[in-house]
Amino acid sequence: MWLDKTVSLYKNHFDNTGIPANYRDILFCSFAKDINTIISLRKLDRTAQDYKLQTKPLKSKLQCYTPAALLACKAEGNVIEIHRTGIMQLDFDKEDICMYDLQELKACVFNLPFIGFCGLSCSGGGFYALALIAEPERLNEYAEHCFKVLLDLGIKVDQSKGKKVENLRYVSYDADMLYRENPTPLKLKPFKPKLATLTKKYTSTKGTGINGNSTLKNALTALQSVQSGHRWETVQKFSYTVGGLNNPTYLQQLINTIQSNPAFTGEETKYSECAKVCFNAGLLNPLKTLTHA
Repeated sequence: MWLDKTVSLYKNHFDNTGIPANYRDILFCSFAKDINTIISLRKLDRTAQDYKLQTKPLKSKLQCYTPAALLACKAEGNVIEIHRTGIMQLDFDKEDICMYDLQELKACVFNLPFIGFCGLSCSGGGFYALALIAEPERLNEYAEHCFKVLLDLGIKVDQSKGKKVENLRYVSYDADMLYRENPTPLKLKPFKPKLATLTKKYTSTKGTGINGNSTLKNALTALQSVQSGHRWETVQKFSYTVGGLNNPTYLQQLINTIQSNPAFTGEETKYSECAKVCFNAGLLNPLKTLTHA
């Protein structure tokens, strides 16, 4: 079980040796030692010009850990691995996700079957996820893959964290943390080069046939009936799918439906922009039908 895997827990980010600790203790118990510092961090005024400067002395007091591995040493230029955990961290900064409802986005990311945990960052403005991957030795590839997939859906991930075993995570606390005991490991498909003798031709559906009209109708129905708590997930999913029909005129229908649903009142602009981003991502990956050459 992933919660019982052992990683390195450090007194602060200056500590290079740390001690072994399992995820269960780190996520559910270790934060108690730092709770007063975490509260102080979350009380800071984010709009202050020197906000980041104010966070530094507080963060330097926090315990931290290396989600991807148990290390004998994490010193720069002298990283020594004992073993990898098969866990990858994904970090979502406040500045990158401020257009979304934090709790909705956190729940949406947690819906991915390979996510074992989602919780607030130590500052409380953003959140992070811990993902189970099938091949710990390919940590960098898995991180790059997730960065790209999420960015295609309009979600920016902090790419400075998650790719290396020595990347740290500050101990934090979230009263509404989400976790599952047995996530399904993410498995990247091996690369299969195309054979030079293949002569298959693909044409886009352009959303003009029965399947295209049906897909659009289902999307509009889902947006008309969605309630708070599922808005972000519904908008990004159906906007991306309809974008794949490769008919640019459908975007305005999605936006009109969002703006007419009372569930989006006051946040129409934010979710319309989400629809646009995801729709355009779908345009880059059109749904296709196979025809003979």
